[in-house]
This record gives sequence, C-alpha cells and structure tokens, in this order.
Amino acid sequence: MIAGHNVADIVVILKTLPTREAVEALGNKVKEDLKNLMKSEVISKGEALSHTTNERGIEINNSFACVRVMVTTIHHNLRKLDPEIHLDQKIMMSHLAAIRHSRWFEENAHHSSIKVLIRLLRDIKSRFEGFEPLNPWMLDLLAHFAIMNNPSRQALPINQAFRRVFQLLAAGLFLPGSAGITDPCEGGNIRIHTAMSLEQQDICCLTAQTLLRVLSHGGYKHILGLEGNASIATEMSIWDGIVVSPLDPAYEKPTEKKEGDEEDEDMEAEVDESMETTDG
Repeated sequence: MIAGHNVADIVVILKTLPTREAVEALGNKVKEDLKNLMKSEVISKGEALSHTTNERGIEINNSFACVRVMVTTIHHNLRKLDPEIHLDQKIMMSHLAAIRHSRWFEENAHHSSIKVLIRLLRDIKSRFEGFEPLNPWMLDLLAHFAIMNNPSRQALPINQAFRRVFQLLAAGLFLPGSAGITDPCEGGNIRIHTAMSLEQQDICCLTAQTLLRVLSHGGYKHILGLEGNASIATEMSIWDGIVVSPLDPAYEKPTEKKEGDEEDEDMEAEVDESMETTDG
C-alpha cells in the first residue's frame, strides 16, 4: 500500500459454483458480521463502511481504505460455469492466478529491497500516465528482476535497482520481440508484457527513456514526486543547461479501412482483371 491508496485484496474460493446470488449473500453476511463487531463503537462519518457487489465480488470501504473480496471457485468447476448464471470465467481464472502470484511472492520476493522498490514503482505508476498499463504483477516481477537478476546473483542496492528499472524499460524489455520477463506462474513461456497493447508497450518504453534522461541529469526528486509534477515525462525540461525533450511514439496504429474504401478496392481489382482479359 502507498499513502492515500489503502487497498487490500482477499481471494475467497467457493467449493460451489459462484452464482451472483451467492456473492450477494456472502456480501450481506460480511456486512452483518461487521455491523455486529462495530455496534458498540462510535463511528464518525468518514469511518462509516459502505458495501457493494460487482462482477468480481465484494467491495467494503470507507473514506480511508478499501477491501476487495475477489470471489472464485475451485479449478475443476471452471468448465461448468454458465455465463448467464455464474460469474465470468476469465475473472475467476484471474483470481486463481492472484493466489499463485501471492504464493510466488512469499517464496521469492521476501528481500526488503524488493518490497521497497515495488512501493516506489507503484507510486511512480500512479503519477506517470505512460506507466499506467503496468499492472501490480508486472511491477512485482520487474522489481524482482531488477534487483536479483544480475551476474553476482546478489541483491542490488535500492538506488542501483531503481535506476536499472528505467534502464531496462528504456532498452525495450517490454517491447515486441523482447525476451521480456517470463511469467513464473504460467506454463508456455508467457511474457508478462504481452498483456499490454503494442501502443502501450511503446509509450511505456518512451516514458522510461525520457525519465532515464531526467534521472541522469539529477532530476530524481521530480521522478520520486518530491518536487515538480509529472509533466517532465510529456513536456520539455532543462537540467543544468541540458534540454530533455520527450520522444515521439514509434508505433503507428494501422489505418482502419472503411466499407466504402473496400468496395472501391474491389471495383479497381475487377477493372484490372477485365483489362487483362481484353488485352489477352
């Protein structure tokens, strides 16, 4: 958690098929239990709890924090899900994946520097739009990779690892064709950055390139949010006489053909074919 963003996730695995009614009943049960636990307490308006259900499960929050109860089911139930009755299968699978991620993290990312770096990266993601597509699992693996994946196999100091994150992203670690980082919780050598679109991969890379140049010229306080604002990633800035200008995107979206354009192309092809026949 980072300051001002106190969110905790809990995964609940149901042995039965997760219907919407079951999630609603679970939410009401949790709400009643919380009321009973807190009935003897004097609660201010800001601390009053609200409760909502959604396609993922239940959210319980007040003005200070939020707990997301993510509902899923045991693995062999996934094939039995009916989209008309039960929660979405992809969401259920993502919640099971979250449990695998948590177990992997406990076993492999217990070093204190990794946890500190993850907090820094989550804060940076919240302030720089180019890093918005990086989900929490990507940040966890990126922090672990930056600190532990080096020739000595010894944890890097946090200052070196912090710079290395920007160096890795700027060098194209999360670009198409890169070896990237293999998801340790999934089979088939899945690269975690392929969850991002090509445009998002490009913007992530160029944002890292710009911020790395800012960092190299002493702008670490702006990157950490201690001074200035996030405009250093999108606007020109000057550092001891050195001008740092944001790069332009390299990726261009393919132009979408309209129906009229396709018809014109078909007509041109027909004309060409008829001319070839006449010439023959």
